[in-house]
Amino acid sequence: MRRLPLAFLLGVGALVGFGSGVQQLRWHHWARRAAFERHVAEICVDAARTGQVPPAPGPGAWHGPGAAPGW
Repeated sequence: MRRLPLAFLLGVGALVGFGSGVQQLRWHHWARRAAFERHVAEICVDAARTGQVPPAPGPGAWHGPGAAPGW
């Protein structure tokens, strides 16, 4: 008889634990995105205030996904 309530509590605890983990992942995703947006805004404001534009990268500087290395 003690087994059924114990199994129920264990199941509820697992569901609550997984739900809490998923919510935490969503919160951290939002916080990281907001921090990145603030970072980009700060860089843009600094560039607008100083009027300095960084030099453009040369050809072959981008090695993104699927780009072949410049051998």
